[in-house]
Amino acid sequence: MNVEEIHFKHVTVLGGLGFIGSHLCRALLLDGYKVRVFSRQDSVPPLMEDIRSQLEIVIGDITCPEDVLGAIENTDVVIHLVHTTSPGSSMTDPFYDICSNVAATAQWASCFDKTNVRRIVYVSSGGTVYGIPQDNKISESHPTDPICSYGITKLAIEKYFSMYALMHGIENFTIRPSNIYGEGQRLDKGQGVIGTLASRALRGESLEVWGSGEVLRDYIFVDDMISAILSILRYRGTSRTFNIGSGEGHSVLDILDSLRHQLGTIPEVIHKSARGFDVPVNILDSTLLQRETGWRPCVSLDEGIGRVIFGMKNN
Repeated sequence: MNVEEIHFKHVTVLGGLGFIGSHLCRALLLDGYKVRVFSRQDSVPPLMEDIRSQLEIVIGDITCPEDVLGAIENTDVVIHLVHTTSPGSSMTDPFYDICSNVAATAQWASCFDKTNVRRIVYVSSGGTVYGIPQDNKISESHPTDPICSYGITKLAIEKYFSMYALMHGIENFTIRPSNIYGEGQRLDKGQGVIGTLASRALRGESLEVWGSGEVLRDYIFVDDMISAILSILRYRGTSRTFNIGSGEGHSVLDILDSLRHQLGTIPEVIHKSARGFDVPVNILDSTLLQRETGWRPCVSLDEGIGRVIFGMKNN
């Protein structure tokens, strides 16, 4: 669908120079949107060097409401990708997790009435907000009982956005993705088990696995994630919360098998103690998004891992 056929044309991506943002901004430009990026630094990742001139980049601090409000000025849609912690780091300092994410977001979200924003898309976490699953596949109606600080703060931000959007007449959408992976992940920050293991395997370094490696996770390739976000930007229905996942469960051992198959051999695997905040299984049901928008995941785990390996070898 061409942007001319819809009424949203100007999108601000909070965290647009990060892993997901770098892929999303390119897709938005190709779809005809005007794209503004809000980031704490202007260092553009290699994946975005060729499109930098087409982006409006605003530098600021996500914990400073004045910075964020300035960035979303005269914007139709805000896509919020920023979170200052990961599931692991959130547990070392939950207070920082709360202050830098929940409190900071509530400050600027309370001022929506002073902006022209008409739609907000918040990228939450399908991997943590539900907690220990009660069903084989987790739908959007599953209870939300997160067992780590990251999941708790993500869920709290969902609720604040819903509240302020209702108060100020803004369309609010929550996306709950599974484990996103693909080219361009920040491996120096431990961003994604697939990228981390692939990178270490290519360098011949030992592969560290938390616990037995048998916990099941739903992995979604970044291209499928981006196409899902675009489908929500075009959406005109009444649903407001969507899971985004492959609907398939894979263990870390499965990932190792795929790496072994594609590389021929892998380095030594070292098992470390399991983490108490990791749920044993997390597989998302994305039927609602598929039914409402026609979106479908297209990239299998083996294909996605192959593309990650290819990208690393060529960069």
